[in-house]
Amino acid sequence: MNILELFYNVVAKEASTGRVDCNMMYNVLFETKINNGFLYKSPEKVKENHSFFIPTLEIKNIEEFNEVLLEYYEKAKIFYKGKINKEDDFDKTILTLLWNNATEDDFKNPINYIRRYISFLDKPFDLDSEYRNIGYSDLLESDIEIALKEEPIHEETPYGLYIRSTKEGFYYDFPIIRLGIHDNKAYIYAVQQDKIKKEENDRNYEYQKKIHRKLFKVNDGFEKETEIDNINNPENLTGISPSALVALSICFSKLEEMGIQEIIVPTFLPVRYNAKEMSFIYRRKSMIGKGYDVEKVNDSIHDLIEKHEQIQRNLSDKLLRNIRRIEYNFENVELESYPYEYDCNSHIRLDEYSDCNNKLLKEMYELTKNKRKIK
Repeated sequence: MNILELFYNVVAKEASTGRVDCNMMYNVLFETKINNGFLYKSPEKVKENHSFFIPTLEIKNIEEFNEVLLEYYEKAKIFYKGKINKEDDFDKTILTLLWNNATEDDFKNPINYIRRYISFLDKPFDLDSEYRNIGYSDLLESDIEIALKEEPIHEETPYGLYIRSTKEGFYYDFPIIRLGIHDNKAYIYAVQQDKIKKEENDRNYEYQKKIHRKLFKVNDGFEKETEIDNINNPENLTGISPSALVALSICFSKLEEMGIQEIIVPTFLPVRYNAKEMSFIYRRKSMIGKGYDVEKVNDSIHDLIEKHEQIQRNLSDKLLRNIRRIEYNFENVELESYPYEYDCNSHIRLDEYSDCNNKLLKEMYELTKNKRKIK
């Protein structure tokens, strides 16, 4: 079976049911149209009694779609060689997980989306996977190091920007920024703390606590009572992550250095959202099949779904608040549009750096511009 047959006859077909079998099940749900006619619609049993948002992959020019899909596959199979578990179906996994990171707009314009992910397979920065020292922070009393690492296929982007502070062999890891660059625009999909817990000795733990305390310097000079747009809702700009602000400051500085002026932040990714909710539904079926009390199982799953929806809202809101705080602190950053004002994304304009009203964030931004000496 060739790649196009695999996509149309297997991946798209299985995705309409929400379960794609790559020798492990992926919860990927979307319908497919070709020239305004449905190739695959989701069965009614998939839709009933669930709050899924089922996107439709709209293929309006099948020749061009096939061309860019094959181009993506040829490039992705080289990039992900050795990164996909051997027990998985390699080709099918590539064609399936491509759609995890598509917004509603991307499903309507899949050719542009695939072209973007072809670009994302190229390095966004001239960095290596080994950490590079970019300078010494007087305020954190530590060296700052950055690296660009290749990510597994299930992450939002093929590359992640890794940032850490270090002193005397100890480390503090900042959130990973998962991003890509296409058409001289930067797309930031996630600013996430690494969930993998490292074995740490007591001294490293003490170092991390010290850095954690010092990071609250990002609030110096910020008066929430007078300097936010809605004093009745102070979490607007105060419910932020200090470590994320530092990471974004360094990232924005790197982007500005490259002459990139437009930053796009996709918000709602329906395949990822549905996948989590579907996992709860399959858990429910499994528990009932094992004889658990149906009412208790239903209550438990209902609570999990509500919590999941709240977490998703919080993640989107928190990232937006972090960006708004960056806009507040930096004169060269402007949040031009919120999600669904123009399209599904937030749009940020990044001009030439002039100044920052916070000492710590200013220091971080200027480190990447080599204005400070490496100690």
